[in-house]
Amino acid sequence: MGPSSTDADSVPMPIIVIDQDSDSDATVVQLSFGDRLGALVDTMKALKDLGLDVSKGTVTTEASIIKTKFFITRRASGRKVEDPDMLERIRLTIINNLLKYHPESSQQLAMGEAFGVKAPETKLDVDIATHISLKDDGPKRRLVIVHNML
Repeated sequence: MGPSSTDADSVPMPIIVIDQDSDSDATVVQLSFGDRLGALVDTMKALKDLGLDVSKGTVTTEASIIKTKFFITRRASGRKVEDPDMLERIRLTIINNLLKYHPESSQQLAMGEAFGVKAPETKLDVDIATHISLKDDGPKRRLVIVHNML
């Protein structure tokens, strides 16, 4: 028998979406994760520490889940974030920050867990060189290409 729905409901499923297409002037970061307001405040501070400004934001709640949408720009230029390395830093900063408030969700962040595959018991070496690039593939599509150097 699998875990009950109450067990599954007690561990928040982190969702982080970095959207480059819906706003021409800002990078839109959407996240859903648990119900702790401190996580939201710390996330905004962490984005500021990366040299970013939050130009606009919305927060909605659904049961015990807070859904947040930030419109962020680079402080130096006032423009949206286009650098793939900075986009990855934003994603990792948000994940690390949110895990301070919900460490019980760390297993779900392992690759494959969202697709129904159990996370590996042994931890992988995360010191692998990674290069991420974006490629326009038409007016409404952008490809994210990830190269891992082993």
